[in-house]
Amino acid sequence: MIPTIEYIESRFNQYNAQFFEGTLPPIPVKLSNAKTFLGKLCFKRKRKWLFGDYYNTGFVLRINTRADLPEELVEDTILHEMIHYYIAFNQWRDTSTHGQLFRREMKRINEKGGRHISISYRPNPEQLAQLRAKN
Repeated sequence: MIPTIEYIESRFNQYNAQFFEGTLPPIPVKLSNAKTFLGKLCFKRKRKWLFGDYYNTGFVLRINTRADLPEELVEDTILHEMIHYYIAFNQWRDTSTHGQLFRREMKRINEKGGRHISISYRPNPEQLAQLRAKN
């Protein structure tokens, strides 16, 4: 499947209620034709004061539409990025990009929802060829 903005927003709302108790505010969704990622959470880190802490703002969810992928993979990609959003929106610091907080949330959602969210995605040769073939 190649997701639309409406599909992504619908799944976001569903998963927000199901896994995040509706705590995540709506986020702008952009479709991407990138060769390098399936999903990406973009945001800015701004400093509170000259030498103060940082806070995260300007969140945007980017989902790739370059390849026709299985619906479950698209949904797991949305959930993967929602975990990043949950951590960043709450201004939490993880040990790394996919650190302890991320892995704990990923495990919780996988167990609660029977999902298959992972740290990274390795496309099979056919999917890889499809990702590279589009201009």
